[in-house]
Amino acid sequence: MTYMITNQCIGCNRCESVCPNQAITQNNHQYQINPERCNDCVGHYAVPQCWAACPTTNGCVPDLTVLPQSLTISSNDYWENWFSLYDCLVSRLKANHQSEYWQSWFNTYSRYSQKLSQHLQTPTPVGANA
Repeated sequence: MTYMITNQCIGCNRCESVCPNQAITQNNHQYQINPERCNDCVGHYAVPQCWAACPTTNGCVPDLTVLPQSLTISSNDYWENWFSLYDCLVSRLKANHQSEYWQSWFNTYSRYSQKLSQHLQTPTPVGANA
């Protein structure tokens, strides 16, 4: 997704100085963002730096007229990728043989659970002689 400079920009130059892609330029006292260079600071920062540096909080906003590539991928490609990843993860889980460990864990848990159940069902004497 790319960002754009709005009319609430106060011309402080903070956005231009922090952009890691040099996508922000000034033309005739107005800043603009080149959508071909703006990549939402992916690979550099967790949040777009123009947005983070803007003191007005609305001088630099997402440009919703340009769809991100992730939204333009067809749903078939999405589901093919999803099932491919799913199959890969399932095969890795099946290849990882730790069943003996888990069987031992469940057996111990079952024994403990049975002892606890028997203990709870055993009547306990009440009184001074108990």
